[in-house]
Amino acid sequence: MFRKDEYPILFKSYYFIYYIYIAATTYINIHMEEIGLSATQIGMMTSAAKTAAIMALPIWGMMSDYFEANKKILLFTISGTLIFSLSFLLSESFFIIFILYSFFVIFSSSIVPLSDSLLLNYLGDRAEQYGQFRVWGSLGYMLGIMPFGWVIEQTQSESTFILAASGLFLSLFFAYKLPKSDRTIKVTSLSSFKLLFKNKDLLYFLIFTFFIQAPLTANFVYFPIYFKSIGGGETLLGLGMFIAAGSELVIFQKADIFLKKFKLKKVLLLAAMTFGLRWFLIAIWSSPVLLLLTQIFHGLTYALFHVTAVGYISKLVGEKFRSTGQNLYASIISVSTVASSLIGGMIYDGAGGAAMYAVGSAVSFIAGLSYFYLLHRIEYHK
Repeated sequence: MFRKDEYPILFKSYYFIYYIYIAATTYINIHMEEIGLSATQIGMMTSAAKTAAIMALPIWGMMSDYFEANKKILLFTISGTLIFSLSFLLSESFFIIFILYSFFVIFSSSIVPLSDSLLLNYLGDRAEQYGQFRVWGSLGYMLGIMPFGWVIEQTQSESTFILAASGLFLSLFFAYKLPKSDRTIKVTSLSSFKLLFKNKDLLYFLIFTFFIQAPLTANFVYFPIYFKSIGGGETLLGLGMFIAAGSELVIFQKADIFLKKFKLKKVLLLAAMTFGLRWFLIAIWSSPVLLLLTQIFHGLTYALFHVTAVGYISKLVGEKFRSTGQNLYASIISVSTVASSLIGGMIYDGAGGAAMYAVGSAVSFIAGLSYFYLLHRIEYHK
């Protein structure tokens, strides 16, 4: 049994190991392409899986909040992800992989929000320290991404799933050691969750999240394929992801400074504008080396937005709906993934990767400016 003063080390170790697993999953779609799947098929598969996850995520969160079983459900979802990650080795049939991938995403998509909820419950009133724990995930990703890319390039793409399963097994061990929530507030009825959907501030933010996340999730799905198509290999791709994780690490570590010094609307505008610039540069540059430079923006885009969103949603929904709030956030990301994977795949196959990124740039700029204006109007009328 671990003492309370050792819990911070446990959480940091857990995030570190889990994101080593995430590093391995970066190469999954390269495997899918190598066994003959097109961008449209990958998009269809991702969209269908995320659609299923949309229905599962709120259920995971509600079960966690209602039964106060966050840790048990987290262990269950990690175990399911581990089983289905290995199942990809059984077939190269699109139909079978389609089914396996759906179950894989249903289980895996809930792990981060459940983990974040467990951490936020532990932190309590110190929620602004979230980034100092999450930064260890970025460090794990950094240390795993390049070696994994080299191993996959030197062997075969199937190695992805062996590496992923190894990371998940270790994650399961550390998750088992994490402390249970000591929360004293209990949700008394399932009807209480209806209150969340009457929160207009939450609704507006989730809509904004959808449009900001859509180009980002399309990037996660198609960037490895696009990068290879312009001459980059897995090792060089790993270097790019290493650079992205490095910039992410800095922002997660210093995010509380941004949040204390600047208003929410300015932080979110900065993230959105940097997103737009990032996708624009990828659209106009066709050199693998130049594309590596765009990964520097990952910290000011994904990391800054994510750490701000986690804290803001936790504040909007309150303590007793913390798991549900984080799963709603993850659900919106899943919804954006459904749309962006399907539409992005069609644009990719029809007009090319550069066109897909150009559309993503426009969406990010428009969404950022629109939400900034909305927050300014709300603030003005208060």
